[in-house]
Order: sequence, then C-alpha cells, then structure tokens
Amino acid sequence: MQQKKDGLIKSLVQIGIPMFFYISGMASTFFNTEGKGFALFLWEKVLRLVIPFVVAIFIFLIPRLYFGQEYEDFTRIDGEIEENFWAYTIQTLPTIMSKLSWLWYLPALFVDCLLTYPLLAFTVRRSRKIPWSPRDDGNIILLQIAIFTIWIIVTCFYFDTEKDFGVLYLLPSSLTLVLTFVFFYSVQMAIHTEGGD
Repeated sequence: MQQKKDGLIKSLVQIGIPMFFYISGMASTFFNTEGKGFALFLWEKVLRLVIPFVVAIFIFLIPRLYFGQEYEDFTRIDGEIEENFWAYTIQTLPTIMSKLSWLWYLPALFVDCLLTYPLLAFTVRRSRKIPWSPRDDGNIILLQIAIFTIWIIVTCFYFDTEKDFGVLYLLPSSLTLVLTFVFFYSVQMAIHTEGGD
C-alpha cells in the first residue's frame, strides 16, 4: 500500500516541469516577433538560460557531484573517488552532460525555445491577421526547416551514442515532431485567410 501511495505522489509532483514549460511558452507569446526578430530572441534566451546553466554547472552541479562520490557511483570518475576538487572538476567536465540530474531543464528549455520560435512567429502573424507574405512567412518557414535540419544532424548523428540510440529513437521522434509542426502550420493557415475565413 505504501508503494502505491509513493507512486501516486511521484506522479502528482511530476506536474511541475510540464507546468514550467507551459508557463514559459505562454510568456514567450509576449515577445514582439515582428519588431525584434530571431537574433534578439536567441540572444535573450542565451542570457536567460545558457549563461545561468553554465554558471550553475560550476557553482552547484560539480560541487554536488564531488561531495556525492561516497554515496553515488555515477559521480565517481572511473569508479574511483577523487579527493582533489580541481582535478575532479577537470576530469568531470567532458562527461558533465550525462550527469546533469536536476539541471537538465535549462538546456531542454533552450532547445525548445529555439525549435518553436518560428512557429511562434508564424502564429503571432496569424493572430494579428497579417496577410500571408511569401517573403516574411516564407523566411519563417525556411528558418524552421533550417533549425530542424541542424537539430536532427547534431543530435541524431553527431552526438550519437555507441548503441545508435540517436538513429533508433531520436530520429523517429524528431521526424514525428516535424510532422506535428507541419500540422500546426497548416492549421494556422486554415484559421485565418485574407478573405476573413
């Protein structure tokens, strides 16, 4: 009975991260995509997500991993406890992305923001009833294609593991995401047309 209670509690508390992503998505709709553009959006996300992520690695994560060596196997380097903090830091940095634990959400949110910015810009144009423009809307769609192409090449092939998990799992899920975005773009076009439909 206690295991069932614990399972229920674990399921209920996992709503935090999805809600955080949802609130972040709602907040991003206030970004002036028409006036500021992608470069400023990217720079603001670097300032708000990437820089705090890098700082948190050195201030929070590496000390937490260092002090956890006695209790958790994954924090050790080659199964051995390293007493020297600076040596531990240098040896841990190449594999730090596999030891992010609770810090994973910052790079994940950054990637989500990059992947969804073109759809956000496209949606803002449709919600403001801006007529289709081959130049502006076409550039948004080209940006979306470029971002997805870079994402798929980097994650599925460049950062692939020795067991080909990128090709086996991430490539099909990325292609499914691409199809989902095609659906969203199509629906956005159906919501408003120049004739008012």
